[in-house]
Amino acid sequence: MNRPRSLSPKKQRQLMEKRGIIFPKNTHKQDAEKIQEIGYYKLKEFAIPFSVKKGKRLRYKNLTFANLLKRYYQDKNLRIYLLHAIENVEVYLNNLIATLLGDKYGAFGYLEFKEWCDRSIPKFEIEEKQFYFKNNLLKEMKRSNLPDIKAPNNQNEDGFPSVWTMVDCLTFGESIFLFSIMSKKNKEKISNVFDLTPRELYSCLKCLNMIRIVCCHNSNLIDISIRTRSSMPHKYKNVLFKVNGNYTNRVALVITLVKYFLNKINPKYNFNNIYYALQSLIDNDDNEAHRLGFKNKNAIKFL
Repeated sequence: MNRPRSLSPKKQRQLMEKRGIIFPKNTHKQDAEKIQEIGYYKLKEFAIPFSVKKGKRLRYKNLTFANLLKRYYQDKNLRIYLLHAIENVEVYLNNLIATLLGDKYGAFGYLEFKEWCDRSIPKFEIEEKQFYFKNNLLKEMKRSNLPDIKAPNNQNEDGFPSVWTMVDCLTFGESIFLFSIMSKKNKEKISNVFDLTPRELYSCLKCLNMIRIVCCHNSNLIDISIRTRSSMPHKYKNVLFKVNGNYTNRVALVITLVKYFLNKINPKYNFNNIYYALQSLIDNDDNEAHRLGFKNKNAIKFL
């Protein structure tokens, strides 16, 4: 059995070149240093879309080292900018939840799940969800840096925070969970804000949360394939690439979702950073636009 061998950055560069990646002349030392800085396997991950297998050997076609570095760095930029944008959606959703539950059920009514949850969910399941939610909430309160959450006038007799401060403790996933178990009328009040059905909103939010996790964990975003396609805003379908009659499941879908939500939340939101990162990746090439899930090289102008 062949075991992995230790290769110096210089040897890693030679291996990449042998497999077809095109390097500039007389930059061996700088290239090796860059491979050491980023990591061989991380760079290899961003080269996958350009790879073909010849027998057991991996080869790369039409890929320069400069373009490989650009893919890595623009992916990093795109993750930072999308994370910033998605956090706007997260905060807004939290405020919608707090306003709805606070207005209808009072400052601490959210603690009684049976009052605002979908009554088709079995009673024991609701009680179980309530127990774990409250248990986790107390732990998260201790970690919170929000001064008002620990103020006595913002807590009930059991030490739980008011609904308006509680949402500061929620992760995006937990906010989506609370929405998912709401009664139909409560779901509709929130989804109507976005001109979506509850099912469409839930689908979109799950997709955005998944992308948020990718953005937080240094994962490859620009080559992502979303396994379960999210609902998509009809308004932006014309910018998406279609394969065999189906709309894309690539990063372009996520970007249209972010654009749709932020147009509802803050129409003045500046998408320039996202636009320029995409423009650099596409580099006036329709094939690169298709790789990201856009209809063509000009499709990103909707941003």
